[in-house]
Amino acid sequence: MGDMNTIGFTPGHSPLHRLDPRTKQILLMSLSVASMWGELIFLLFFSLSLLLCVHAAGLRIHRLIFEIRYFILFLCFVFIVRTVTLDHHWTPGVDAREAMDALMLCWRLLLMVVMGLLLVATTRIAHIRAALIWFLKPVPLVNEKMAGTMVGLIVRFLPMVLFQAGEITSAQRARGIEQRKNPAGRMMIFAICLFRRVFLSADELTVALQARCYNEHRTLPELSFSRQDTVAFALGAIIGLTLLFP
Repeated sequence: MGDMNTIGFTPGHSPLHRLDPRTKQILLMSLSVASMWGELIFLLFFSLSLLLCVHAAGLRIHRLIFEIRYFILFLCFVFIVRTVTLDHHWTPGVDAREAMDALMLCWRLLLMVVMGLLLVATTRIAHIRAALIWFLKPVPLVNEKMAGTMVGLIVRFLPMVLFQAGEITSAQRARGIEQRKNPAGRMMIFAICLFRRVFLSADELTVALQARCYNEHRTLPELSFSRQDTVAFALGAIIGLTLLFP
């Protein structure tokens, strides 16, 4: 059986759990943009801050790394593609400046992913939806409740899809899938099984929502800013000030 993953809301009473979801989303968006221009000092300070947040939220760092292992492999691939060059004799070479630029890019992308995981792990889906509706309500020609519902379903389904992928992987290994030497064939079998289960789960959810007369006009959880949100904005501003350092 596949193991449950850490990507999903984890109940707790940490300062991150008690923050207003609008505060967390504003910090996520602003610091994600800032990280695209941040240099070494900013990235070091921001990485240390995220590690402290992960620890404060009660998440296990090694488990978090395990859950994003495929994204880390993707970053390694990006690093190699941007770093290794071939001369006219097809001899591979590494440019130090290109390697540093690639490392900074992968570092920034990794920080964005960790921020997103922190948001999902410390915020209930209903609160994420309510905050998104609050942000989109002034935007014309946008159905903010529909958009909030779609985002909420995505956040809810992502852990389920990963859990089902783990179950399928364990079942295929138990049936000797490694005996197939063609990796494309193994991937095709895995993809067919995964998509079938995802579509069946989506159909079951649709039937359940219709049976319960679901509609977009639901009572949203009450959101309110507190002193902790002010402190969080102040800390975010301090992190942003490190952009001024080279």
